[in-house]
Amino acid sequence: MRSVFAVIDEDGALKFSIEENVDLPPMTDHSVMVQVRACALSPYVHTQILQDVGLAHSRLPVGREVAGIVTQVGSAVTSCKEGDEIIGVVPLDAPCSGCADICVLQEHNVVLKPEKVSFTEAACAVSDGVRAYTALHYLARICAGEIVLIINGADATGTVMIQLALHWGAKVLTTASSEEERTYLEGLRPSPSKVIVVGEKASSLVKSCLEETGGLGVDCIIDNGVSQFELEEDQNLALGVTSQYQPHKHELLSCLGMGGRWVTSQPDLQLDPPDSSLLYLKVASLSFLFADVWTLASSQQGRFLHILKDVMEKVANKTVRPCFEQPLSLENVPDAYRKDPSQRGRQVMQI
Repeated sequence: MRSVFAVIDEDGALKFSIEENVDLPPMTDHSVMVQVRACALSPYVHTQILQDVGLAHSRLPVGREVAGIVTQVGSAVTSCKEGDEIIGVVPLDAPCSGCADICVLQEHNVVLKPEKVSFTEAACAVSDGVRAYTALHYLARICAGEIVLIINGADATGTVMIQLALHWGAKVLTTASSEEERTYLEGLRPSPSKVIVVGEKASSLVKSCLEETGGLGVDCIIDNGVSQFELEEDQNLALGVTSQYQPHKHELLSCLGMGGRWVTSQPDLQLDPPDSSLLYLKVASLSFLFADVWTLASSQQGRFLHILKDVMEKVANKTVRPCFEQPLSLENVPDAYRKDPSQRGRQVMQI
């Protein structure tokens, strides 16, 4: 069996390669063996997170959201059977890769794939759908009529977040880094109420949000990372790490309205006492978005399966339309990781 793995070299860099004749993990009573038909490529491998939770190894699996056909099930599996088309998530602590010919999953990380949804669509929708569902429903708890600011709405996750928020009746504001991204976002159906082109004029974000809300601020902010630097040289250093626009934390605090909820993906966010005081005066709350926690917290398996099923239903009825690039073959996956990911859509492997 062929499988893609990432190896950490002496310098700490990741090297991706295809290994032949890889042994599968042993089947248990609740295991599901899947012939992989499609697997979404994660934007990055969670090396730091794996180290933090004590799961880091010299060889790391690649690809976690898989769609395929069940070839074998454990004796206690009841949710699927051989021949079923399923969609599943490989946990962070699993030894096998999703980018492989065959993958072994656990029953509580698998749901049936609707017939209307292709393998490619299903694999691409899982990661972004779970992330969007977690941010909007479980953390932000948005309601119809509320105003949501979604940073970087033109990327794969941002697009799904916009679609879900609009479906649930929220008014959506989003940012774009170029006129091309603005055209793409305004072409979505339904489309966000306001697309804010930031670029070099970062101050336009606060101004636009306050204009759209009559000076009251937004009810919810979902970022994709924030800048924590004041000096220009420090900001340029941060931009070297990520090519996406990241607003300053003070900007987001200024955009937030009374009782607002800020959902951040910045794991090392540092708030100074004046920042905390501003949150206190606005009776606002701060949540951290780490969607992979669903596969690490066994007490939440029921909610996780509910999210997977609901995301697949919304993809089937075209409420959610995942954005993905031209599918890759298994042989081209290592090269895809070596290149700088400049594509807007999710990259996906297809067999």
